[in-house]
Amino acid sequence: MESHLFLKKIDAPVSENILGQSHGSAWVWHLKRNISISPATMAWIFIGLGFVSLLIGAGFYVAGATLILPFSLVEIAVLMFAYVYNAIHANDYEKLTVEGNSVRIESKVGLKISQMQLVRSLTRVDTVRHLNEIIQLRQGSSHTLFGKFVHANLRPLLAKKIADRL
Repeated sequence: MESHLFLKKIDAPVSENILGQSHGSAWVWHLKRNISISPATMAWIFIGLGFVSLLIGAGFYVAGATLILPFSLVEIAVLMFAYVYNAIHANDYEKLTVEGNSVRIESKVGLKISQMQLVRSLTRVDTVRHLNEIIQLRQGSSHTLFGKFVHANLRPLLAKKIADRL
């Protein structure tokens, strides 16, 4: 009953990703991470930060404070680690395809791509309350979670749209 109350409160337009897109006889939900900066732009920002840090460290080294430069190098190493981590996760996504009598779930987190296929008529859609209303697609003993890249307030609507298509 709570989901129906929530659905009435939505006044803003809802993204096509939540409503699903029709591709011929298939329905597809393609959810991606909401990133505000591209990896290329972030690289330039981190290069600039590293350069400033290196300049400060070199300036203190020349002035006689030799221990500042190693800390600047450690800071640059941390910036490189942060950049690599962000670049790996910038393309994370979840994709659910309902076509014919099959439900395909594909997700990419970091460098790992996982896929699962379920039978449409046997698949059930639930929300897991203790995991902030994350959507659980299950068939018998096998299950998977879906909707990590959607705000928790929109997950009940997404679950309803998926259940309607099943």
